Amino acid sequence: MRNKLYARAALWLAAVLAAVSLSGCHGERKDALSDGNGAAQMAAPAAEITAEAPAAPETPESRTPEPTESVIPAAFTACSIRTARFETFRYWLYTPANPAENMPLIVYLHGGSGKGDDLEQITAVDGFPQYLRDGKLGDVRAYVLIPQLPDTEKSWLNAAAAISELIETTVSTYALDRNNISLTGHSMGGTGTWALACASPELFARIAPLSGSVRNAADTAEKLKNVPVRAFVGAADTIVPPDSSEETVAALKAAGDDAEITVFTGADHFTVPSLTFLDESIGLVDWLICG
Repeated sequence: MRNKLYARAALWLAAVLAAVSLSGCHGERKDALSDGNGAAQMAAPAAEITAEAPAAPETPESRTPEPTESVIPAAFTACSIRTARFETFRYWLYTPANPAENMPLIVYLHGGSGKGDDLEQITAVDGFPQYLRDGKLGDVRAYVLIPQLPDTEKSWLNAAAAISELIETTVSTYALDRNNISLTGHSMGGTGTWALACASPELFARIAPLSGSVRNAADTAEKLKNVPVRAFVGAADTIVPPDSSEETVAALKAAGDDAEITVFTGADHFTVPSLTFLDESIGLVDWLICG
C-alpha cells in the first residue's frame, strides 16, 4: 500500500512542477525569476523521486496525506521581446498566484530614471515595481507589464507601437481579458499615461497618471471622454507642477466624464507613489483591476 502512496505522491509533484513551468514569460528570452529581493535566481531542476522498500508495516499515523490542491506562486520575471521598432524591448512581467484565463492586465510606465537596458534600474528607483516585487501590494489578481524605455527614446509616446505589440502578445499568450487593460505610471510615466491613452483610448479600460504633465488639457479631455481617470499629484511638486493634471480633470468633470484627482497637500514629486499605492483607503490597484 505504501508503494501506491509513493507513486501517487510522485504523480502529484510532477503535476505541480508542470504547472509552475507555465508561470514563465513569453518573448525571445526567459530570464531568471526574482527571489523577492530583486535578485535573479534560476529555476531548480525537477527533483527525481524514488520509492524505497517499506521498513515497517504501515500504521494510520504513518500514512502520507493525499495532496488536495496545487498552488502556483506569483512570479516577477525579467523578459524581452522583439518588436517592429526595437530589436530588444525589455520588460518585467508579474504573473499572479494561481493564474487563470480572462484575467485583467495592468501596464505600468516608469519614470525617467528607469530608462536604459538594465531592468534593475526600474526596481531600484520606481515605487510601484518595488512594492509589487516585494509583496507590499498583497495578492494582486492581475498580470502586470512593466516595459523599459530604451535610453535612445525621449518619451513613452515614441514607444507607443512597441507597447501595443507587447500588450497584444501578452493578452494572446495568457488569454487575458482584452476589455480590462489599465494603464498607470509616475513622472515621465505619468505623462506617458496621459499621452498613450490619448493615442489609443479604445485600448484602455481606465488610467491612473501620477505626477504627469499634459500639454493641452481641452484636447486631452476630449480624447479621454470615455476613459475613467484617477490622477494623483503633489501640491508641492516643483518638477512636474500639478496644474495641467488639475486642468485636465476639471475639463473632464465639466463634460460629465468619470474623472477624479487627488492632490496630496505638502507632497513633493517623489512621495506621490508611496502615498498613492500604499494607502489602502485609496485602493488604486483594486480600481485598476475592477474599476
